[in-house]
Amino acid sequence: MQLSLFAPEASKITLRPYQEEALSAIEEAYTRGIRRPVVALATGLGKTIVFSELLRRRGDTAMVIAHRDELIRQAVEKIRFVIPHAEIGIVKAEENQKDAQIVVASIQSLHEKRLRQWMPDRFATIVIDEAHHAIAPSYRRVAEYFRPDILLGVTATPFRGDRITLAEVFDDVVYSFGIVDGIRSGYLADIEAYRIETDINLDHVRTMAGDFSEKELIQAINTEERNQIVVHAYQHHADGKKTIIFAAGVPHAMQLVDRFRAVGIPADAVFGHTPVQERRSILERFRTGLVPVLVNVGVLTEGFDEPSVEAVILARPTKSRVLYTQMVGRGTRLSPGKDRLILIDVVDSTTRHRLISISELIGVPGDVKSGRRVTEAIREDEEERTKGYRTAIVQALPDARSERVTDLFRDFRPPEYDWRDVLRMLDMHREDTESYASGRDAFRERWGDAPDTSVTDGQIAALTGFGWPKRELKRLTRYEASYCIEQHLDLLQDVRRQRVEAWSEVLDLPPERVAQKFTQPWQFKPVTDKQKALLARFHVDVPPVMTAGEASILIDLLLSRPKEKDEAEVV
Repeated sequence: MQLSLFAPEASKITLRPYQEEALSAIEEAYTRGIRRPVVALATGLGKTIVFSELLRRRGDTAMVIAHRDELIRQAVEKIRFVIPHAEIGIVKAEENQKDAQIVVASIQSLHEKRLRQWMPDRFATIVIDEAHHAIAPSYRRVAEYFRPDILLGVTATPFRGDRITLAEVFDDVVYSFGIVDGIRSGYLADIEAYRIETDINLDHVRTMAGDFSEKELIQAINTEERNQIVVHAYQHHADGKKTIIFAAGVPHAMQLVDRFRAVGIPADAVFGHTPVQERRSILERFRTGLVPVLVNVGVLTEGFDEPSVEAVILARPTKSRVLYTQMVGRGTRLSPGKDRLILIDVVDSTTRHRLISISELIGVPGDVKSGRRVTEAIREDEEERTKGYRTAIVQALPDARSERVTDLFRDFRPPEYDWRDVLRMLDMHREDTESYASGRDAFRERWGDAPDTSVTDGQIAALTGFGWPKRELKRLTRYEASYCIEQHLDLLQDVRRQRVEAWSEVLDLPPERVAQKFTQPWQFKPVTDKQKALLARFHVDVPPVMTAGEASILIDLLLSRPKEKDEAEVV
């Protein structure tokens, strides 16, 4: 089947520019043979509208897969809005409207017996909502059974680490429009961020499935003193505002509710096991403002749409960018009279774990100053970065295309190769016993080494270059060290491609020549003291975010150009 963007009926909606771009990206990727694309749109940017419009334009059979009742209801509602005359069926629990043109199904209902009621080629298009869940065995089973013309994944998390994981099911992330893009374009509310630090240490809390063990995390942070800090933070920064609080677990949530009520602030809590009618009643009280504070545990991260939320309190830490993005996204939708989201991040101390923060989310180095607007932090970071690069390039190479620096270098971010990110990925890999065993076998076949022996000196040197402490290296096997090195290199591919493209255009150099400066771990680290000293001799100021590889490009060009009289004395 050809991908056809000729509408079977006239569209009744006007898409936003980025939504049209997303659809165009899917079409363009299709022409390149990509049949399993991913589109990443931040929460509140209308990804359900995007895939509904794709179904309308294709005008064929389709299945949409989601994992929560709220997401299923949203999908049916939006598809019906975009395609009023569509025949939509629901497959969930006892419902089994399997013969509809468009089927919206819960992943829990798609067990092997139910899958067999359809032929593998029954659906021309299959959409997996919240596609970051697609690595789970239940989703893999569905992806392996069906043979659609397009298997589209949609997600709110366009991070590189997630792309690596998604590659087990999908081909590529063909389009991303993240939270920063949404805020900058005026489609999402600005964020006023507050960082509230505690004395709780999390180093002893173990990791499970890529994030903190819930039981151990509750034991660590559910203290009277810390819970009171949360209440005080609300009173100081968001008093009276409609606020969602994310807790670590049920006991933690209940203690928070008690603390709020103790000081006269109405508060409710909602959990996964809360009965449907009770949950609806709680959410209605929250929507009307009767209860301004709503504490939850993992319930409101997906499928909850309440634009009037004015504040979000992260009373639980996380190592997951997916979860952090989802939690913040609960408050970034626009609403009349709302000029920003107040984000209160309660931060504990740790050296072993890498906690996700607002700085990670928006790509700004260092901590965002408490009380700052995200737009201010981003603008200042971009201005400082592009000015620094432009100055250095003009000083080193006056004939370079420096006028392109602002556009090409604006989105540069410090390379992310934090060893704790990769340790988290390794922990998840270990838990997937089938994938882990397969990787060990492939390692043995490729290298002829015993995968469970100690790490080699070369592996230690490579991982040390990525910042790994020796205490952690001692815990790795030879196979695990190899796996971690590969993940580090994969995480840097986006950085490498972006920098090669930018420097090639600015300096009018062949990409392959520039690419040589981004092949080794040290080249992604900050400029060395030796490089700074050499560039200073040529009167070149080094911007703080420049990498060693980028400095090497300038040094090579400076040393290779014909020496003028005053330069001869310098060199």
